[in-house]
Amino acid sequence: MFRNYLLIALRNFKRQKLFSLLNIFGLALGLASAILIFLYVSDELRYDTMQPYYKDTYRIGCSFTNPDGQHFDNTVAPGFFIRYLKDNRSEVLYTSRIDNIGYPTSLNYKPKDKIVLTEKIVWAEPGFNKVLFFDLQKGNIEKMFSNFNSIVISETGARNLFGKEDPMGKVISLKHLFATNGREIDVVITGVYKDYPANSHFKPDYIINMNALHSIYGEHFGDYQEGTQFGQFTEFFESYVVLKPGADIKPINTVLNKLATQMLQSSPGAAPTGTKFSTFSIKLADLHFDSKNLWEDNSNTHGDKVYLTIFSVIAIMIMVIACINYTNLATARSVKRAKEVGLRKSFGSLRYEIATQFFLESFLMTICALAMSVLLVFLFLHPFNQVAHKSFSMGSLLDPYMITVIGSIILFMTFVAGFYPALYLSAFQPVKVLKGQIIKGKRAELLRKTLVTIQYTVSLGLIIYTLIVIQQMDQLKTTKLNEQGSQLLAIRFGGIAQQDRFETFKRSVLEDPQIEHVTMANHLPRLDYFGFIGHTYKFPALADKDLQWNQLSVEFDFAKTFHLEFIAGRDFQVGNLNDSNSLILNESAVIALNKPVNEVMGTMVKDTRDSSHLYRVIGVVKNFPFRSMHQPIEPLVLNPHLDFIDKIAYIKLPAGKFQEKIATIEKKWKAAFPGAGFDHWFVSDEFNRMYQVESTISSLAKTFAVLAIMITIMGVLSLASYTAEQRTKEIGIRKVLGAGDKQVVALFASVFLRIFIVSSLIAVPVSWLLAYKWLQGFVYRVSIGPMVFILSLLGLLVVTLLTVSFEIWKSAKANPVTALRTE
Repeated sequence: MFRNYLLIALRNFKRQKLFSLLNIFGLALGLASAILIFLYVSDELRYDTMQPYYKDTYRIGCSFTNPDGQHFDNTVAPGFFIRYLKDNRSEVLYTSRIDNIGYPTSLNYKPKDKIVLTEKIVWAEPGFNKVLFFDLQKGNIEKMFSNFNSIVISETGARNLFGKEDPMGKVISLKHLFATNGREIDVVITGVYKDYPANSHFKPDYIINMNALHSIYGEHFGDYQEGTQFGQFTEFFESYVVLKPGADIKPINTVLNKLATQMLQSSPGAAPTGTKFSTFSIKLADLHFDSKNLWEDNSNTHGDKVYLTIFSVIAIMIMVIACINYTNLATARSVKRAKEVGLRKSFGSLRYEIATQFFLESFLMTICALAMSVLLVFLFLHPFNQVAHKSFSMGSLLDPYMITVIGSIILFMTFVAGFYPALYLSAFQPVKVLKGQIIKGKRAELLRKTLVTIQYTVSLGLIIYTLIVIQQMDQLKTTKLNEQGSQLLAIRFGGIAQQDRFETFKRSVLEDPQIEHVTMANHLPRLDYFGFIGHTYKFPALADKDLQWNQLSVEFDFAKTFHLEFIAGRDFQVGNLNDSNSLILNESAVIALNKPVNEVMGTMVKDTRDSSHLYRVIGVVKNFPFRSMHQPIEPLVLNPHLDFIDKIAYIKLPAGKFQEKIATIEKKWKAAFPGAGFDHWFVSDEFNRMYQVESTISSLAKTFAVLAIMITIMGVLSLASYTAEQRTKEIGIRKVLGAGDKQVVALFASVFLRIFIVSSLIAVPVSWLLAYKWLQGFVYRVSIGPMVFILSLLGLLVVTLLTVSFEIWKSAKANPVTALRTE
């Protein structure tokens, strides 16, 4: 029986090549889109599942609440917390402390004079691999940290430092401003591990034995690891605790809060009276989706389940509109299959057998589409990885989870695509069919139009939503700081190079007549984990209170380099020594003072850290976002005294000559700062990092909107072809009775215009609502204007008319005599 079904299906495919090809290609597009989306979604949902005990592993954080009620969360905890739990709590299986000190570490392979500056480096306790995933490729996992001064590096880290050389046993000199107090430590490479997967919160390129710091801390190493008071040497660590299966974390939290209180009480003077110190914990499986977005502070890749839901819905919608094409084409060809059904029924075939035949055809079509979709996935996987910031390979499709997902997709598409054709065609009555009395069916035609309306609605909604997302992303990236971000080269300076040589370096760079600006300031824009830039000021003549404002420590020519706009006063003047005692405010600062600008200008300001030091306000600049646009622009002070460590040099490069100029600047850097690594990027790169999640959403939305449009256009094409075929005789009669080409065109166009209008009435309000809710996550957001809807509607309408124009033209120009002979 099955063999007969299969033969009939194959003969039908062969007889209707164009129909089959259109169906397979449409289904393949939908299937490929769904596979890519669910590949992304499943990867996100399985974040950190590679960790050995991810269901029972917790990270410990701590919180400070100052006397004014301000609350600060941190993702680290004092080292003695972990030691106490390990020694005193029976439900604790394993613990581990990781010191992620932040700020770049200099790694110097002296035999080749190769210097790498990296923040992807941690100091770990021996045995960390019992708690965290670690796949050692070279070396002995039991002995890799037996030597205090040892380091293991990732495959990527090995390539960065040694190229194709074998790194095993090589000695590198590392230096960190804080961890090693600026001193060099020689460490030997004892292992090379496989790069961490993208869906791990822990993915350093270099892991150093924490015991290497013995040579730095000496007798204070015990205080560094397990100090019970807030002190000079006490360190806070990324702290992991693995509990026995089923153990409750609440008793652990209670114990840790008691330890926190004891620590604060035993450290008099460490914090203002009334300060509270407490702890909190989070399961490893929840880190990626924690709403505070604290835990992945150096990658900015935190997850959002709302977006995953949106993508999953988009995947289902794309699959549905692909299945709609199959359903439309199958029912449109129902007359050609009617006699086959009638004959089979007259010879005794039951309805369920005929329905099974059509389901089998749907299944075979889906399997063929799967083969084509795998090819499409192969072609587009690399660009998809770039857009989604993932590292998928074709092998990712063979993951048991993805095999299950793909199998479910195939069954879903088989059922959705084949359900109505099987139900509709198997219901034909043999007597009527064989007498030629089969009715073409207004209900079937209504269904086809309804399905195309659904396709239009989905496509229009995606287009409108995507355009609004693109507008918002453009606003995020075209702020004043990033106005010329693609030309502003940023070079890490603080803690890497000597400040007293900067002027020499600056003059050498400005010798190039094509380079106009070289300045220095804090690291911009301010990503959440870059550190506190708050400073306390007082305006004695205006307000008798301390004001905790943000401060950027800048050189005199900072405002010129970033093209800040002055609404009052003037900029710092190079060479004017008096301006070293001047300040520039932003608009928000003036608003916070609740005074007119003219009263603020010239006002004297006290620095509360040094009450004898007075500044004068000489200018006010227009507000510019110096942090994420998810946050309001707060009062800001530009102070012409550079920070002791948070310093980045900024050089504006001429357009089109980046590589040439960077190579020259690097030579001048090495001449001015021998032994200092040249760590550089563009300001626009930092904005891309800041909005990486939103950028991914925008890119994926664009991609899948285009795919939805392509599938919809195929549906429109099939409906146009069917409509022309079904109305051939009607058009012939109309033309014989005097109808002109314009009337025939209007007859065709009216069908699609009605569908288009209905779709617009549904898609516009729904897409507006979804976009409006998404925009609420930004403090500064674009307004949803009518042009977005007008352009979307006109664009899809033009594409529709172009798609059906050939059928319209062919029908309008057809010979009516030929048309009247078609039935």
